[in-house]
Amino acid sequence: MEWERILEHYSRKDVRHEIAEYCANRWVALHCEEFDKKGKKIILRYDNYRRPLRIFSEDDIQRLLSENARYRPRAIYASAHVYRSLRSREDIVDRENIIASSPTLDIDSKDGDWRSVVEKAMQVIKLLEKYGIVNSVFFKWSGRGAHVHIHQNAFSEEIRRRIDPIDISYSVTKYIASMLEPGGGAVVEAIIDIQRVFTVPLSFHRDVDRVAVCVLPENLSEFSIDWTLPESFQHFPNAWRRFSLGEGDELAEKAFMKIGPYVTGRPRKRKHRPLDEEILDMMKRLENYP
Repeated sequence: MEWERILEHYSRKDVRHEIAEYCANRWVALHCEEFDKKGKKIILRYDNYRRPLRIFSEDDIQRLLSENARYRPRAIYASAHVYRSLRSREDIVDRENIIASSPTLDIDSKDGDWRSVVEKAMQVIKLLEKYGIVNSVFFKWSGRGAHVHIHQNAFSEEIRRRIDPIDISYSVTKYIASMLEPGGGAVVEAIIDIQRVFTVPLSFHRDVDRVAVCVLPENLSEFSIDWTLPESFQHFPNAWRRFSLGEGDELAEKAFMKIGPYVTGRPRKRKHRPLDEEILDMMKRLENYP
C-alpha cells in the first residue's frame, strides 16, 4: 500500500481520536517502511532530543508523522506500561515511574489460519473468566495475529502499592500462559519486559494491509478477518476502555506468588570491595606493620 494511503488513514478523525486516547502516558514507537544500514526496518522510540516518543493529543500524531516523514512511519506501537512521566530516557527504566501495566498475551497462527488465533484467544478469555477477569479483558487483531489484553485498571491501587505494576503484568501474563492447554493451530507468547510495545488500536500492521481492531469478548465469536480491512474496518471503541476496578487483584496475588517478580539487567557492579574483605585486608596489613 502506498504511504499516502496510510497517511490518509491516520488523518481520519476517529482513528486519531482512538490512538491519542490509548497512547496517553504510554511510551510510543513508530515502525517505519525505510531500512537502516543493517537492512532492518527502522523503529523510532525517541525524538531528536533523545526523549521517549509520546502521543497526548491528535495533533501529536500528525506532528510525529510529519517530523519523521523521511522514514515513512507505518505502524504505531505503545507500551503495556503507563508512566507517571515521560520526559527522559531515565523515566523509561525507572520502575517506580510505572504507575500501571496491562498484562498482554501475544497469539500467532502456526499455519496462517486466523481462525485458530481466535480460537486460542477464546481459550485465554475463558481461563481469565475463571480467575475473575470478566469486564477488563479485550481482544485485538494486530495484523497477522492477535493480542489479549487485561486492562491495567483491573488491578486496584492497593494491590499496585503492594506489588509493582510491572511485576503484576509480568507474573499474570506468564501464569495464564502456563495454564493454557497445549496444542491447536496457534502459539501463545507471554513476553512482558521494560520496553515491550504492542500495536495500538486502529494502527496499521507493520507489513500487511490490516488495521488493528479491538473486539469485546462477547462479540468475538462473530469476528471475521474482513473486520480488519482499512477501508471498512469494524472496531469496538469501548473494548479497550471497559474495566472493573480490582477484579484482577486476586489473580495478581496468585500469579505473583507462583511466578515472582520481573528481573532484568546485569548485576550491579560494586564500586568498592565488600566491607568484610576490606577489614580482613586491613588487619593483615596491621599485623605486618613494624
